[in-house]
Amino acid sequence: MEADGPVTVEPLPSRAPSGYQAIVDHLRREFILGRLRPGDRLPAERTLAEHLGVARETLRQAFRVLEGSGQIIVTRGARGGALVQAAIVDPRRIRADVETMADSIVSINEYRAIIEGAAAALAAERRTGTDLAEMSEAQSDLLASETLSESRQADTRFHLAIAAAAGNRMLTEAVEDARVLMFNTVDLLSFSFVKESSYGAHSTVLDAVRAGDPALAAQAMREHLATTREEFRRVLEQP
Repeated sequence: MEADGPVTVEPLPSRAPSGYQAIVDHLRREFILGRLRPGDRLPAERTLAEHLGVARETLRQAFRVLEGSGQIIVTRGARGGALVQAAIVDPRRIRADVETMADSIVSINEYRAIIEGAAAALAAERRTGTDLAEMSEAQSDLLASETLSESRQADTRFHLAIAAAAGNRMLTEAVEDARVLMFNTVDLLSFSFVKESSYGAHSTVLDAVRAGDPALAAQAMREHLATTREEFRRVLEQP
């Protein structure tokens, strides 16, 4: 469903290289993290180019790449612009890619357990009322989600709220990077997000963070990601 108006797009990171490929990579990152979803309308070309600090022609080049991969559609006219699309893929090719990457994805998930366990511990020590409210709202979004993209957005919102509460920007960036690596291809497979499992695990993490118990928060996060690893293995075992 198309959004009523243009969505907010995160600015390019200061470390991003110049050129249209940096914009392509940045927007794909936002798609994967669920911050830009199918049906979202991007800001007008001039507005978005100014927001990202790039030339309009550079943005147009990036749009052509994303349109070619089926991730946006660009229309002209008074109500024209760029709309985010659900990419159409060949599930056989994607499954082959995921099977090839299986060992790497398991390693990424182990890395996630380390950094997100640390983030949860710090969050238990440093969280504010605002942080706890953001985590709770992410949980409400997850309960209300009906599609994979909605579930992924709510899931991402929760994990990034934990990272933000830790108060360490490098940790937040590491959590984002790991999620992008993990879900870049995995989310293109046809499988259902295990919402109930994630919601329950998030609740355990949130309770520990709210209670100010760093050790319990870290343990709960590591156990959550261990379950995620096993769910991924089961997806690969499906015919």
